[in-house]
Amino acid sequence: MKCWYCGLNATEHAHVSAILGYLDIEIESPDFSTDIPSFIVVGSDIDQLQLDYSVPVIVLTESVKLFGSEAVWHCPTPWNQKTLLPIIKKISKTRKLPRLYELDLNLHVRHLESLLIRQALLSSKGVVSKAAMSLQIQRTTLIEKMRRYKIDKSEF
Repeated sequence: MKCWYCGLNATEHAHVSAILGYLDIEIESPDFSTDIPSFIVVGSDIDQLQLDYSVPVIVLTESVKLFGSEAVWHCPTPWNQKTLLPIIKKISKTRKLPRLYELDLNLHVRHLESLLIRQALLSSKGVVSKAAMSLQIQRTTLIEKMRRYKIDKSEF
């Protein structure tokens, strides 16, 4: 399972990260993620949130206004396993159902672009200029995209 954070203060972040890490739930940044998360955790540092697709949301405060999500749970911190596990089980069941918005073009384009960059770097044995030539883009453009997708050439 994957989770995004949105508007968490330092205390909320510490509480939420501890229990999600214990439950082996991966935490990703919405800016760099290539997949739709299993759920989003919304903290007190945000007043309202507009979602582009229907994703389950766990809200830490009741003052947050959400737009675009059908499955919302209010679960203030500190969390414990007994409180959170029933919510995670419900989220897991909803993931098997078809989503309201089944296609997010931007997300799929980012995912495909990331895969193509990784494949080009693999075939060029990590040489960025050769990978850029095979992708028919400028070397500096490839470097910027690698930074955006957190791709390290030393992996190849």
